[in-house]
Amino acid sequence: MLVLAIESSTSSAKAMLYDTEQGVVDVQSASYPADICAGGLSDTEGVHRLSLSIGAQIARGKPIEAIAVCGTWHSIAVCSGDLEPVSPTYSWNYMAPSEDCAQIRSDEALTHALYTHTGCMPHVTYPRQSLHYAQKNGLDLTGKQLISQGAYTFYKLTGEYCESISTMSGSGLLNIHSLEYDDLALDLLGLQPSQLGRLVRYTDVRPLSVQAANELGVPAGIPVVPAHPDGALNQISSCAAKVGRMTLSIGTSAAIRLTADHPVLPEGHQLWSYYGVADWMSGAATAGACNCLNWFLKDCLHGKWSFKELEDPNDIGGDVPVFLPFLFGERCPGWHDDRRGGFCDITAAHKVRDLYRGLQAGVLFNLHQCYEVLSGLAGEPTDILVSGGVLNSVQWTQMLADIFGRELACVPTLDASSMGAVILALHAAGGLEDIRSFDGDYKTARRVSPRPEFRDYYAEQYNRYLHWYKETL
Repeated sequence: MLVLAIESSTSSAKAMLYDTEQGVVDVQSASYPADICAGGLSDTEGVHRLSLSIGAQIARGKPIEAIAVCGTWHSIAVCSGDLEPVSPTYSWNYMAPSEDCAQIRSDEALTHALYTHTGCMPHVTYPRQSLHYAQKNGLDLTGKQLISQGAYTFYKLTGEYCESISTMSGSGLLNIHSLEYDDLALDLLGLQPSQLGRLVRYTDVRPLSVQAANELGVPAGIPVVPAHPDGALNQISSCAAKVGRMTLSIGTSAAIRLTADHPVLPEGHQLWSYYGVADWMSGAATAGACNCLNWFLKDCLHGKWSFKELEDPNDIGGDVPVFLPFLFGERCPGWHDDRRGGFCDITAAHKVRDLYRGLQAGVLFNLHQCYEVLSGLAGEPTDILVSGGVLNSVQWTQMLADIFGRELACVPTLDASSMGAVILALHAAGGLEDIRSFDGDYKTARRVSPRPEFRDYYAEQYNRYLHWYKETL
């Protein structure tokens, strides 16, 4: 059985071809050129065309039996009544609404109501806020249709105007409890539910149109799975679809995600709560991770040191500065778009490796803040499955286990979101009965255990981090 996944991520178009006997047959990707995507704004049709071309590149002429679409969790475009884009697609990294979001957050009652209704804070991450900002700056939404980038590709493949519940749960427009469009959020924007796609699940497949089949070079009429977001698909492919399992991904940015049987909404608003593919997910996203390491190596050290030269897994302990990883603003737990980062408690005695270790620790401390809130409300996870660039560093992975005080299962799933889409396509084609049954590399994952002798050391370092986190607010 051969299936195809087509993904439109934040920065690139991807496609994966998967065979039930051979596994992954082919993976191709192409970064968006600057004239298609820049500054959190992208050409909706241009992204779709590139994504489709990558899919055709690996699928043309092959007996594909199902297709699944992957998008991002936070994107929205404004279209005319016939679904022709009249605005760019606004993505989670579009920073222009920052001041508008801060103004809304100053209204504590409205902020609390929006958060408890939708699981999404007033923050630049969310399409609700991009639309609010665009409205204030003259964009008329009267009579317009709104669509996510993934749903736009699904529409072009099938002719059906649908949004997955999962995608919309990350928009700030869906009630996280009822899983229907939220009256309060729509009223804020003066919208009607009819201006948004019909809500569907992964089982609501539609046939591939003749036109799209000709463009892809595959059979018409095969099932196409509605677009689901990258984070939800990561949870499936990382073997964490079972309630109680947590994924912890550290790449350019970082996130923790816990599959749950209900929304988890702390009083302090520190977390987000979305709907995954088949269950609720609660967790946190942080803006600073490997992007902070790259900043340090490229902009501070000017490429004179490599990661390998900076790392020594045995060089642990001693005095290191505190690093606040907010070079790109703060998402969780404080949601301050305009927060600044940098080093604190730095002295002339600190060497470059001390700065580097402090930076690595600061990224993990930011995540640990969120982990403490989540585990305090939902209970300790049964397993923590780690993926992303962090696994390329023995030092950083061990530091993560020491700081969290938990054994980690290292699951280096490549192209995790595309693989999640493959799982949905296999289900649609009848090749996988239960998407929760996918265990991938979980049983053979490398395990990293915390070292008890460093528990007190990292507890003291974490307390210093929390001190400076509060002092610099």
